[in-house]
Amino acid sequence: MNRRKFIFNSAFLGMAPSLALSALAKQNLASKPPIRITKVETVRFSKDLRVNNSGIQWMWLRLHTNEGIIGTGETYPFNEASQGAIQDLQWHSWAGKLLGSNPLEIEKTWERIFRQNAYHVFGGAEMRALSAINIAQWDIMGQYAGMPVYQLLGGAADRPIRVYNTYTDSRNINGWTLEKDMEKIARFLADQQIHGIKFCPFDIIGNKNKGEHISKKEIEECLTWIHRVRDTVGDQLEIGIEFHSIWNLPSAVRIATALEDLDIQYLEDMLLQDNMQSYVTLAKYTSIPLVISERLATRFGFREYMESGIGGISMYDLTWCGGISEGKKISDMANTYYIPTMMHTAGGPILWYASTHLAAAVTNLFAVESVYPYWKERDGYFFENSPQVVKGTVSPPSLPGLGLRFKKGLFEDKDVIVETVAEE
Repeated sequence: MNRRKFIFNSAFLGMAPSLALSALAKQNLASKPPIRITKVETVRFSKDLRVNNSGIQWMWLRLHTNEGIIGTGETYPFNEASQGAIQDLQWHSWAGKLLGSNPLEIEKTWERIFRQNAYHVFGGAEMRALSAINIAQWDIMGQYAGMPVYQLLGGAADRPIRVYNTYTDSRNINGWTLEKDMEKIARFLADQQIHGIKFCPFDIIGNKNKGEHISKKEIEECLTWIHRVRDTVGDQLEIGIEFHSIWNLPSAVRIATALEDLDIQYLEDMLLQDNMQSYVTLAKYTSIPLVISERLATRFGFREYMESGIGGISMYDLTWCGGISEGKKISDMANTYYIPTMMHTAGGPILWYASTHLAAAVTNLFAVESVYPYWKERDGYFFENSPQVVKGTVSPPSLPGLGLRFKKGLFEDKDVIVETVAEE
């Protein structure tokens, strides 16, 4: 066992104090400086960079250490705002306080930054930046330990992680659109053994009507999208419906009632996420599980939902909710209410990596969102080993940390903008 692993195992894996403070451990600690953060970088991408005809809407955060280990986190969108939160050079500078700190002290770092944010109203760019910091710290932890993140979280390599596919015309397969090619899309996904599809048949009407009302005729028009899937693949694909929080309560009730007999798997974000009592009312009108909500952050944000008695499914985004640490806590809290959890991944590639690691560790996983053209085509521009879905399931990399294998020369590419925020 090398020095690094011995020190790590003694401290992290909870060995007896006598062993943790053995002569050899003391010698190792005395001869080697503790790991610390020496540089903070942000990585953004040129507006001219297009991958599969799509622009890049995420930002990476890189934490360099004196051990030569670099941890990488991610958040999105509004990258200038997130970078600005990290670059704040006033007395309460995040970057300045990260320098010299021990990146393995994940909980301490999270609590310090969260409390600082909460004092000035937490959320937005600050929470996205904290999420990126936390993901980067877990990446460092795994590399330092020589273990994949899912193993540090207590997960299993052979756990089958089910995925469903989110489909919009901007996240398409072979250029297929929902209006013209729904049958091709449904057949393709079913043949890939992906267990479900999520799409948003009510959004066109919702945006047109500002979510204020919907007629019976308009509802029937929206239902044709669902019938086209069913007529093509029957029950081979479960159907989830995304609503993007467009609707008011009476309209949501009317829509949910119309969907009641169509064996829909779940209804996601019908209302805005900040009034759980309205969701309690909505739940009285439908037996379809309600998904709430990638728009909530931290376990504190999910608390009211858990206590409301709505049931349904908790969904979070690791690059928004506070990172891997907070995602695990949200899942564990949901589990005490027998509520399953899902992970929103319609963002950047590191979100996809991080979600697979956590999914291998939580015991109340419903499914992980996937976007076929992202993991199949887009992510290969940046990484050598993007997790791939095989027969409807995905597994995290078994490499240390998040297992990120960047494309050679990526950070020297003219369209990749690396900026030092703080450095010793």
